[in-house]
Amino acid sequence: MKLLNRLLLIVFGAGLIPIVPAGFVLYYFQARAKQDISNLQQNVSQMASITIEREAQDLSRRFERMWSGDGPHVNRAALDKVLKINPEFLYLAFTGPDGREILSGGVPELKRYFGYLDLRRDQQFLTASVNGRPSLGHFEMIYDMPICRMVYPLGGGYYAFAAVNLRDLFEKLRSQRLGATGGLLLSDAEGNALPLSGAFERFDSAEVRDILKRGPVFEIKGRAGDYIGAAAKAQGLDLFVVALENRAEAFSGINRIAWLMAFFLLAVATVFYFSALLFTRRLAGPVAALMEGAGRVSAGEFKTAVSERTEFYELEQLLRAFNSMMREVDRYHGIQVEKIFAEKQKLELLVSLIHDSIMLCDMRGELLYANASARALLGIGDEPIAESEQLRRKVAGLIHKKAASKGGVIELDSGGENRFYRVSVQTLASKVQEPAVFIVLRDITLEQKMQRMKEEFFQSVAHDLRAPLLTMQGYIKLLGLEFPPEARQAGYVRNVKDSSDRLFKLLENILDISRMEAGQLKPDLRKVNAADFLSSAAEGFRALFEEKKIEFLVEKGGAEKLEFSADSSLLRRVVENLLSNAWKFTPAGGRVTASVQAGFGTLLFTVADTGPGIPADQTEAVFEKYKRLKSGEGEAGFGLGLAIARKIVELHGGRIWTEAGRGGVFKFTVK
Repeated sequence: MKLLNRLLLIVFGAGLIPIVPAGFVLYYFQARAKQDISNLQQNVSQMASITIEREAQDLSRRFERMWSGDGPHVNRAALDKVLKINPEFLYLAFTGPDGREILSGGVPELKRYFGYLDLRRDQQFLTASVNGRPSLGHFEMIYDMPICRMVYPLGGGYYAFAAVNLRDLFEKLRSQRLGATGGLLLSDAEGNALPLSGAFERFDSAEVRDILKRGPVFEIKGRAGDYIGAAAKAQGLDLFVVALENRAEAFSGINRIAWLMAFFLLAVATVFYFSALLFTRRLAGPVAALMEGAGRVSAGEFKTAVSERTEFYELEQLLRAFNSMMREVDRYHGIQVEKIFAEKQKLELLVSLIHDSIMLCDMRGELLYANASARALLGIGDEPIAESEQLRRKVAGLIHKKAASKGGVIELDSGGENRFYRVSVQTLASKVQEPAVFIVLRDITLEQKMQRMKEEFFQSVAHDLRAPLLTMQGYIKLLGLEFPPEARQAGYVRNVKDSSDRLFKLLENILDISRMEAGQLKPDLRKVNAADFLSSAAEGFRALFEEKKIEFLVEKGGAEKLEFSADSSLLRRVVENLLSNAWKFTPAGGRVTASVQAGFGTLLFTVADTGPGIPADQTEAVFEKYKRLKSGEGEAGFGLGLAIARKIVELHGGRIWTEAGRGGVFKFTVK
């Protein structure tokens, strides 16, 4: 987005800040006005329901006064008397408890209309008989007269049924108008309804029942449009007064005011937009010049100054300060460049004196830098480094040897002498330059020779000690026969024998690992059943685990028919070493599990215990020679068991590892 547009948006946005609250006020006014209209409709319906309640109470009082005496009520004289003093009763009939007519009278047209009266299935009659109270309802127009039916319990099992003319009540309610077309609707619970006022569409009984279910305030969709309204129930009667008004008509005034206010706000926003546009155009020129100057500075060009002419005093001061700053940066930049060259010379001198070979190349293997040791190793002398396929192959060969080596140690031929180097390769990533590869080769030939001398010394000592140790073990065995088992001397002899056995085992392990490293030990591969092999190797430890009260489990994982090629005697030493370590490190009451399961073309053996486990920083060190962890029994191994186990597994083309965490977990695979 251009600077002009951004400034325009900022200024225009600031100008819209007062318009936003005005919009919220408009929204609040519209919502409040709609709520007031709904309240008005609710008040109208409630007032109409109160009027109907009073009319119903008046009718009930009339019935009470008519039959308050002690004489008989259900006779022709009483019926004629009621019709005479109550001209609103256009039709009156007495029924028995079964709802059938006993006698009737009234306007002849209504007598013909009702015929012989049978109220057995009439809902009003059923309601009055159950509640024992008058029931008013079933509004209809008969001969252009608004008629309401009323059932009144007389006592003694008799009921009075009256068709009441509600013309006076309807005249009162028709005066209640809601707008041009809105008005009132009177209905009973069955949906029988009469419009009291208004010119809205006619609703059938099902539609009226749906309106009454919606609650006191509602919105509905009619055939002629949408309506809003309110319904109120007459207390003590199954009668409802519904106030209805066309929605568009009810909200027309509010909507007109809202549109006028919206148009006014839009006009204000338009005027402010063009004012902001004029202001930002004048402001954008010097700001754009300042941005161009900043771009030149970021590109390293400090000579071209920006124009300081502008209509705004503050911007003019800013442009002058920017030009002054640019001159200072130009001077400081020159000083820093000189310092960088001086530091570079010092660094090159320091790197050239380092005995390690240091190289820097790109991702294609092209050599970018090499110190004196690296140049001598690559045979390039002091001439400048140039692109060379032969040199690139040499560098790529070093990286390839490092990737294929164990522990990052490679062997190179240097002037007819084999020398050993520990190689470190790192990728250097930079935001301004392409990635590069940093290679360091440290000459460890002397260390390797000393390590080899140490190994040869250990092998020689171990080999020379075997013969006298075997002789000593023989004499120890004869000496043990001289004392009864319960004698104190027999205990001394057993301790000497255990110590000699441990020493002999140490010598055997030293010789075995030396033969493995020299490649003199070749496995005798034969077909071995996985389940039988694990069971046989683990069975010898069951008594030891039971004595220490350790739960020992052997899980075969469906490997009863699986076979693999292995030297069972060598591989058995791996399982025994792992189980021996688990026995040492697992406390009493713990659990040790040995299992085997099939993988993708391999078999996975696992020995897991509930001991203290292996620290995360020692998961690789435990497999090195003479590295050991102290057991919970206070006894330490020689540090050769896991090293021998790794050599044996690697002779079988597999891999062995451990997992850090609570409890020791050792796993190895064989093909």
